[in-house]
Amino acid sequence: MRTHIDPDVGARASHILGELQREELRFVQTLERGERLLDQIIADTLSSSHKNGGVPSISGEDAFLLYDTYGFPVEITTEIAEERGVKVDLAGFDVEMENQRRQSQAARNVVKLSVENGGHLGEEVSDTEFLGYDTLSVRAVVESLLVNGKPVIQVSEGNEVEILLNKTPFYAESGGQIADHGFLYVTTGESRDRAIVEIKDVQKSVNNIFVHKGTIREGVLEVGREVEAEVDANLRQRAKAHHTATHLLQSALKKVIGPETSQAGSLVAFDRLRFDFNFHRPLLDSELHEIEQLINGWIEDATLLQTKVMALTDAKDAGAIAMFGEKYAEQVRVVQVPGVSMELCGGTHVSNTSEIRAFKIISEQGIASGIRRIEAVAGEAFIEYINARDSQMKRLCSTLKVKAEEVTSRVETLLEELRTARNEVSALRAKAAVYKASVIASKAFTVGASRTIRVLVECMDDVDADSLKSAAEYVMDALEDPAAVVLGSCPGEGKVSLVAAFSPGVVDLGVQAGKFIGPMAKLCGGGGGGRPNFAQAGGRKPEQLSSALERARADLISVLTEKTS
Repeated sequence: MRTHIDPDVGARASHILGELQREELRFVQTLERGERLLDQIIADTLSSSHKNGGVPSISGEDAFLLYDTYGFPVEITTEIAEERGVKVDLAGFDVEMENQRRQSQAARNVVKLSVENGGHLGEEVSDTEFLGYDTLSVRAVVESLLVNGKPVIQVSEGNEVEILLNKTPFYAESGGQIADHGFLYVTTGESRDRAIVEIKDVQKSVNNIFVHKGTIREGVLEVGREVEAEVDANLRQRAKAHHTATHLLQSALKKVIGPETSQAGSLVAFDRLRFDFNFHRPLLDSELHEIEQLINGWIEDATLLQTKVMALTDAKDAGAIAMFGEKYAEQVRVVQVPGVSMELCGGTHVSNTSEIRAFKIISEQGIASGIRRIEAVAGEAFIEYINARDSQMKRLCSTLKVKAEEVTSRVETLLEELRTARNEVSALRAKAAVYKASVIASKAFTVGASRTIRVLVECMDDVDADSLKSAAEYVMDALEDPAAVVLGSCPGEGKVSLVAAFSPGVVDLGVQAGKFIGPMAKLCGGGGGGRPNFAQAGGRKPEQLSSALERARADLISVLTEKTS
């Protein structure tokens, strides 16, 4: 039995295998993180149920977090939990799953075109003839007008409208390239018949119908009117420069980091381009520099582009790059920069690489596992970017009172001064916290029968997390073993800091700081943990801090009394 293998897959077999192995490793690491989180959730659940006397149960929200973020099937969560005497709220899990399904459905609905009767219109309106490869201005006839997705006969000034023409020079958004902008004009010699429509978006609807979305700026537009459809030439040129630069970028990436890399997405806009590609690590500065040099060299070569329509099989045989997994018609458009790039592409492009003028990468980052993103500017957008950077540098030099070449050293000096000042402030805060701790240490009380334990549970107002830790350590030394200290503070708006410190004598009783602090943090809208003898946590509900500390005081009295009776 023979098995057909896509030639693209066969040619990239080693690269695909490497990606699969890296993805498997990432998934295992994610599962390990999820397993640690599950252990913590179970420990917190058991601790909470022990104190409250209820049946230990993992919430549906936590079970869904494990599934959605860490890839833990709810069946595995349930099995592990039941082995440790904990139930899982499966009904709550189902609710979370349904909520996610609805959110996904809503997101899909958002991207639908507003043409409600698209199928019906497809029968009455012919396909739009696109002439934008050869001209930016066309006389066309208005075949249909839609307001809020419903057909109308005419639209007056100030209203938004969707316009269907029999032919158009406007490029509709596709292949990562945004739609052309421009205007529709109606002039018949009488001012009352004059209409101007500003077009801000063009989308393809059913079949090959172009939907021009715009606003009536002047006059009245009617079905059947002849209009002059005119694309904004400056914005089209910007898009052309960025689209051709995107092709050059893909070729440069293949040369610099390897032929296995391929496009995973793109955006061709008027102000920038964005190119997503599969790669397993960040690009080095030297690689980015080499990519820029290659592209700017090809721009300087002033190479004429070649565009032709041919059979898909012929295009692939000729070496044209196709988007992996994309479906193409039998006849395809091929855009070629001879000696540099050949791609299947329906977008608009410069006629000569020199029209791009210059190319500059402005950022490179990871956006998903194994996917990198480059943002860049070319043409007029490049000039604007350089001018903006120059203005920023002049303002920076003026503020720092240095020359451009001295900015780096001046900033480094300021940063060092800032680090020193912060360390001094931190040290002062720690001293202030210790002083506060020495005052509140006198509020410690004794718990226990056969063995007495010193306990302190207090709020320290706006002390930061590091200072709170210093305060807890001071109080522990002052109270001596056995002692249990729980401190809380609100170091900033919407922030809560918590610390639990238990001496060896308390830990030996089976009371652990890491497990004890969890329910407190959850009550304050956060989380945290740590070692049996010391733990820190944070939260986002300062209004709950007082309640959390009262609960901690009551829980400590209860559990320590029980342990020492």
